[in-house]
Amino acid sequence: MSKINKQGRDYGLDLMRILMTVFVVGIHVLQKGGMFKVCRDAYPRRGFVVMGLFFAVTCAVNGFALISGYVGIKSKYRFSRILWLYFVVSFYNILIPLVFHFRSGYVINETVKLRAIFPFAYDANWYFTAYLGMFLLIPFLNAAVKHLDRKQCLSAFAAIAVFFSVIPTILYMFFDEEFDKNFFKLSSGYSTLWLSVLYIVGASVREHDLFRKVPRWAGLICYLMTTCTGTILITLGYYRAEIPIEPLSNYLSPLVIIQALSLLIFFRELKLPKIVCKAIEFVSPHSFNIYIIHTQDAVWAMWLAGRYSERTQTAFTAMLPVMFIFYTLSLFGLSLVADMPLYYGMMLFRSMISKLKTKLNTSN
Repeated sequence: MSKINKQGRDYGLDLMRILMTVFVVGIHVLQKGGMFKVCRDAYPRRGFVVMGLFFAVTCAVNGFALISGYVGIKSKYRFSRILWLYFVVSFYNILIPLVFHFRSGYVINETVKLRAIFPFAYDANWYFTAYLGMFLLIPFLNAAVKHLDRKQCLSAFAAIAVFFSVIPTILYMFFDEEFDKNFFKLSSGYSTLWLSVLYIVGASVREHDLFRKVPRWAGLICYLMTTCTGTILITLGYYRAEIPIEPLSNYLSPLVIIQALSLLIFFRELKLPKIVCKAIEFVSPHSFNIYIIHTQDAVWAMWLAGRYSERTQTAFTAMLPVMFIFYTLSLFGLSLVADMPLYYGMMLFRSMISKLKTKLNTSN
């Protein structure tokens, strides 16, 4: 059984990262693919099922940010990492629009061209833009976390929970019209600030060994219970009380934060069979690229938008979870396959560069 290998790799966290990628794909299958709206607007039983599926996966972004902090606090800061991600984003921002342009007539205007060169400035991929801002702050975030003692850290946690999560969620739910939804400029979690806050939380969990006494199984049960609670609340809010459900299911929601933190507790240093570790080693390097590929505007506009609406309308309610899992894993798998040429091409390129350097050193 493998927990952490000799190089310090935590396969449990790698597995969680893959799962969060699957969750992100699932969110877009439900929303962009049309499953969520079709079922929610049908009748409560179908709405309850699809809202449960949605709430189960909505913690994906928070999970990514927590992992970044948990890993980043003990990792060497390498600027080359963000340069590689920048290259991947620009590469697919060029390639995929071109493919859909020649295949389906996707219009490539000036904005599409600028997004390829400056993806962070033209809202090409919101997560990459927010992550880029957070990445530049990592040395300062790490220094802050290491400077705090355990007691100060827990006090900061409490303040973050109250002012960044609980208060905004309550005000948004019950005073929707008067409430500034861009509270603290958090943009409902779609921001550098929110990713940085969660980075600090994830880093603090590791640096100060927080929640170490919480059993692994308790983390999983807490995730499941929070998911069930959130599903019931957003279903009742939508069908009965006519209360806005977005505050309970967006990234700032206390329930969504608890979900992500519970999964971190469950997956960190998780013991896994060697065969599973091999599978993780194969899939894990593609996680970010899968996100970039399947969230391209061209993919959404020309392929994903409303793709599953008609099939969902005619399906039995009991089949909805099966359809959701099938569609999600299919899109995940297609994106994984689409990324392989770039991944293995870069591996070959690096191998050639390495051999060339070796020959030059030998000749000298």
